[in-house]
Amino acid sequence: MRTKLISSTKEGHAGYGAGSGDTERYEYLCPCEKGIIVEEHDNIPGFRDHDVWIECAECSLNYKLDTSKGIRSWELIKL
Repeated sequence: MRTKLISSTKEGHAGYGAGSGDTERYEYLCPCEKGIIVEEHDNIPGFRDHDVWIECAECSLNYKLDTSKGIRSWELIKL
């Protein structure tokens, strides 16, 4: 299950000597609507990092994130 996108930002970054890139942050409403799910991407040469996590105490107990298809294709799985 995916949830509603509520915020997104994309910022350019000069990089660390290997070229410029950008960072992306997406915030989705969690199922109980008391918190968020955060998806971040650092698209900077030499420092590429992608992550997603739940920022809600209630949903963290009731759901897990399935990233088996990749971070950008995450899905919530009810426990």
